[in-house]
Amino acid sequence: MGNASINCSFMLVTRLNNYMISIDLHAKYRVKKWLRDNEIDIRLVQTCTNIILNQIRKYKKSQYHKIEIKQYKTDTGSGYFFGFDELHLTGKLNQNGWSKEKRFDTFVSHYLHELRHWIQDNMLGVAEDKLNYTDEDANKLSPVYCKNKWEVDALRFEKRYKQEFIKLYRMLERLSNKKDLI
Repeated sequence: MGNASINCSFMLVTRLNNYMISIDLHAKYRVKKWLRDNEIDIRLVQTCTNIILNQIRKYKKSQYHKIEIKQYKTDTGSGYFFGFDELHLTGKLNQNGWSKEKRFDTFVSHYLHELRHWIQDNMLGVAEDKLNYTDEDANKLSPVYCKNKWEVDALRFEKRYKQEFIKLYRMLERLSNKKDLI
């Protein structure tokens, strides 16, 4: 029954605006294990992503995209490389604390920020050269990085939808853990 409820609300989203975007998240075994070890369900992340993206913007045609979740090469940073359907997320989710909630909060912050860069690249038509800063600028939080229009946009997106994403995820998590009445 829990999964049927999730599917019904997802179908409702589809009917409301006729067209929809569908994001299919996938990851290699090692990354899936890392997510499970941190008590993060990639299918629920995918469902939340689709619900939120279909509620905040109307689409002129249906779209299907596959995005791979990867662990980023550095411990504390995350990144998106324009032209690739990959989100590189920090491997160090305990930046804000060790609890399940703190690790998930860190994951969602990084995920939404990099997802916004993917949206900029694939849906908003932002050219890669518009993010005109170096890795060093990003690491040092230089003004070139912090005041970049598209970094500001990604940070605003992350902050604007983080709490809703977390609440939706937790609600779907509770629903999927309920026993069917039959």
